Amino acid sequence: MENLEDGKDKEKTDEGLVKILKNLTDQERRLLIRQLGGTDRSAIKKHRHHYPKNHARFGYMSDSHIGHKEFREDLFVKACRTYVKEGIDTVYLPGDILEGMSGRDGHIYELSHIGFSAQVNYAAELFGSFKELQFYAIDGNHDEWYVKKNNAGLIVGEQLEEKVDNYHFLGQMEADVVLAPKVTMKLFHGRDGTAYAVSYKMQKLMESMTGGEKPSIILSGHYHKHLTMWNRNIFGVECGTLCGQTPFMRGKKIPAHLGFGLMDVWYNGNGVQRVDHTFFPGYS
Repeated sequence: MENLEDGKDKEKTDEGLVKILKNLTDQERRLLIRQLGGTDRSAIKKHRHHYPKNHARFGYMSDSHIGHKEFREDLFVKACRTYVKEGIDTVYLPGDILEGMSGRDGHIYELSHIGFSAQVNYAAELFGSFKELQFYAIDGNHDEWYVKKNNAGLIVGEQLEEKVDNYHFLGQMEADVVLAPKVTMKLFHGRDGTAYAVSYKMQKLMESMTGGEKPSIILSGHYHKHLTMWNRNIFGVECGTLCGQTPFMRGKKIPAHLGFGLMDVWYNGNGVQRVDHTFFPGYS
């Protein structure tokens, strides 16, 4: 027999939940439902972006660090206008979309936009101003500061996806994009420090991958460097940055390779047959 007191407690709980849900915005309700779904955010997500025929053409830009004073808005705009002019409608971003709030001494004085709302709204305005483009992005370690600092749990990509129709969140730190059968492109964002040899991090990343999980292409962020490398049948690209040298980088003697790029990939049933790559330096 049901305990009457238990029934009353349940009724009060249900009424309380209904009251809470009524006070939430549609965006907040969707976010709550997504978070209660119990999905493993650490899992590497796989997305299928099938391009027509045997050719994929897309742009890339990385490490914008929107909210930092060194973020180059002019370079972001130049990149987007270049893609539109080139007839490209898809752009991939391998992380560090926002600068975040590290909490380290003095960091706040490096910011043009302080706090999550200011940074995410600024980013939404930028991405939303280029409706001709579809942006596909992962979060990087700077974006993760909003998850981990004070256990806030804010997922930058989810928030931007809610705010901007042409922004698509692929995952945190890493995601796989299937361009065609036997052609997978990995978006990757590192967590470690830079190396004196520019090629070292990409080389070690390629070497760390087992045969069965190797992608055909890697777009890598985090190190603010630009390079291309062919190794183990993988075409790897360090994607550069849209953020100038920060005081932290200056102190560590780390340069920033400003710029953005585009790629043409041709493939058949056996995999990638040809890759053409163009990089646009940020100083030009």
